[in-house]
Amino acid sequence: MEDRLILITKKISLFMKLNTYCNDHGWMVYNTTEPEESLDFINHRHVAGIIWDLDAASPEITLSLIKKIRTQFNKPILTLAANKNFDYEMKLFALHIDDYIVEPYEYEEVIVRMQQRLWGRTIQTPKQPPELIDQEVTVNDELFAEYITAENLSPHQHHHKHQHFQLDDLLLDIDHYRVLKDNEDLGLTPKEFKLLYFLIKNKGQVISREQLLRGVWDYNDDLGTSRIVDIHISHLRDKIEPDPHHPKYIKTVRGFGYTFEGQGLKIVKDNK
Repeated sequence: MEDRLILITKKISLFMKLNTYCNDHGWMVYNTTEPEESLDFINHRHVAGIIWDLDAASPEITLSLIKKIRTQFNKPILTLAANKNFDYEMKLFALHIDDYIVEPYEYEEVIVRMQQRLWGRTIQTPKQPPELIDQEVTVNDELFAEYITAENLSPHQHHHKHQHFQLDDLLLDIDHYRVLKDNEDLGLTPKEFKLLYFLIKNKGQVISREQLLRGVWDYNDDLGTSRIVDIHISHLRDKIEPDPHHPKYIKTVRGFGYTFEGQGLKIVKDNK
């Protein structure tokens, strides 16, 4: 099922709000601040549509990119404009965009318009919110159904089968909520383990600090405490990254948040 959208914007407020609305309506979102990256996305990912903030690039760059994209991508492209520009709008429609939405608009409206364009192409929109995890990682449903909270991080809890994540020379021991390297416990705190687990669960997706606060700390709309995320990310990098100053796994997306990259991530089962 093609339940993924590309969101191109450099506006953090637009990113966070649209990302939340998309997730609530069953869409997983690939967020990028660089319009050029959209070409790579559509060539290597299954994408249902693109939401394009026109302020992300100059009209010349935008028109050139959309022209290239339309040679290989026939799914909906919705553009968001701060102000109406008739000439620009006509040039965009000449390249077969699907909509030109001018501020002010409701975020719900953007999603409904996307669903309508997909319906018009006889593509079924998702009925249920998808698991926010990269499809390249095959994850046991039972494992991810058991969502970790700070209160249940007990080393005495066990599964019927021991299941761990293997990432290069790191072993994430799900049974005991620890990370091992060469059989040495790296000493993650319960909150650091929960943060790492949350990032892995959403592998490949850009996660805002607000989303991390909600998912890991259970804070709601308290952006003033976002510094706590950066501090924990820094501590986590110090423990798991080969070079914390040049992170391999937990990457910063400037102005947006963080993303977890782990191409070798896999599930290891121990039936003992």
